[in-house]
Amino acid sequence: MTKEIPKIIGINPGTRYLGIAVVYGSELMDWRIKVLDGKWAKEKIKKAIKIISDLIDQYEPNVLALKKLHPSRRSDNLTRLANKIKDFARKKKMKIYQYSIKEIEKYFIYDRKLNKMNLIEAMVNQYPILHHDLDKEKSLRNSYYFRIFEAIALASACARGLGKS
Repeated sequence: MTKEIPKIIGINPGTRYLGIAVVYGSELMDWRIKVLDGKWAKEKIKKAIKIISDLIDQYEPNVLALKKLHPSRRSDNLTRLANKIKDFARKKKMKIYQYSIKEIEKYFIYDRKLNKMNLIEAMVNQYPILHHDLDKEKSLRNSYYFRIFEAIALASACARGLGKS
C-alpha cells in the first residue's frame, strides 16, 4: 500500500502580509505574498480567509503548515487571524501542523545559527527556482518579502516531517 503524498499549504500570517507557499512532494508549486490593506477590522480577516480559500480551491491541499506565533511578538489581532485560519482549515478537513521558526531550524540549518539569510539560502538550495526571489530579497532593505521564504520553509519542513512518519 503506497502512502499518499500530502499537498501542503504553508502560511506565515501577518496583520499586513500573508506569506503563502504550496508544496506537493518535493515540488514547490506556488509561493507568494498577499497584502492585507487597511486598518484592522473583521473585513481584513475575511479578506485573508478569502485569499486562503481561493488557494485551497485552486490547489486542494490536505495539510496546513502554519507559523507558530512567538508569545512576545504577537498581537491580539494576529492571534485572532491565526485562529480563524486554523478554524477554516478544520472546516476543510485539513490536517494542521504548526512550527516555530526555531522548530524549522532542525530541518534546514544543521551547522549554523538560524537567521533570515541562512534560512533563505537553505530554501534556495532546496528550490533553485527561488534564485530570482533571493535577488529581490537582497535588493529590498527590511523587506516583507522574507515572509514568502518562511512560508516555503513551513510547508517544506512539514513535508519532510510527514515523510518520516
